[in-house]
Amino acid sequence: MISAKITKMDAVTIRNNTYSLPQFLPDATRAVVKSIDSSDITQAKIEGVVVNTYHLMHEPGASVIEKCGGIKKFMNFSGLVVTDSGGWQIFSLIHRNKNAGKITDKGVTFAIGNHKKALFTPEKAIEVQFAIGSDIIICLDDFTPPKGSVSDIQVSVERTTQWAKRCKARYLELCEERELDESNRPHLYAVVQGGVNLDMRKKSADELIEIGFDGYGFGGYLVDENSDLDLDVSQKLAGLIPDDRVKFALGTGSPYEIAMLRQFGWDIFDCTLPTRDARHMRLYTFVNPPKRKEDLYDKANFNYLYIKREVFTRDMRPICEDCDCYTCKNYTRAYLHHLFKIEDTLAFRLATIHNLRHYSKVIELLRS
Repeated sequence: MISAKITKMDAVTIRNNTYSLPQFLPDATRAVVKSIDSSDITQAKIEGVVVNTYHLMHEPGASVIEKCGGIKKFMNFSGLVVTDSGGWQIFSLIHRNKNAGKITDKGVTFAIGNHKKALFTPEKAIEVQFAIGSDIIICLDDFTPPKGSVSDIQVSVERTTQWAKRCKARYLELCEERELDESNRPHLYAVVQGGVNLDMRKKSADELIEIGFDGYGFGGYLVDENSDLDLDVSQKLAGLIPDDRVKFALGTGSPYEIAMLRQFGWDIFDCTLPTRDARHMRLYTFVNPPKRKEDLYDKANFNYLYIKREVFTRDMRPICEDCDCYTCKNYTRAYLHHLFKIEDTLAFRLATIHNLRHYSKVIELLRS
């Protein structure tokens, strides 16, 4: 599949902090990775998180976070913090229910909770993210519906470009107002739209690159006929983005997908999969513990335990014999099985710590 040598970035410096690449960022949607705290995140050797603008401007409100000194002080977390623009959540809501809101060139009109409908503009998205205080800010983009027509895709791409221009203009204004320079400004990323239409993806990428951003992500769904991540399209999309810019595979993916996408040049990954699977009793394992990154390119080497199975009732082994996470060093499969069976919330914490450490080990190998 990989036909030419691909240049990959090995680090990015933001606000005088250097972060190694690749990075996997669990979703801390509402300023929390469900069931664990910031020390658990760090102990699992996870170096960053993604929070969500849409949810945080609703509760507790961007002004509250700003008053607390920004998202890092609010969460007591010193690592990399990315704010998702919230566009995916808003547009998903509207695409499911046309009465929930309206998308126009001006922005998105929608209601949060029981509040009256309000206009959420590209400028507002940037302002809220500045107030939150993240390291990486993402432009508001027009999410392409997975089954959208050619006309729908064209509108999405054109609107995404126009909104990106407005986002960058407001971003530059706020940097000037706050006297931010190259050393202490947050980075600004744009999102490439276009659905499964590669011509429209290229058009979107070219237009966004002309505007100029610190990094670029792919938006929307990239799945094949089996509902798996379309690796061929993902590789082609990576080739549309300059190698001196960070490539963000938004909403992706499984450990195997991350390993494959890194080969293509993608740098940052985020998804809910490891934390959600942990809460649903799926604890990650390897068939054969990988010793080098090439061992990660075999999908069959990734497995999981469904810890609620009765076979684990008296199993005194850790989840993984070779895992150095807090959970595996201190607890047995039998104890995890017991916690889930009695529905104690400690089960969620211990399972989440393990699954996140599984991901961070994959990342460590990919950096080697």
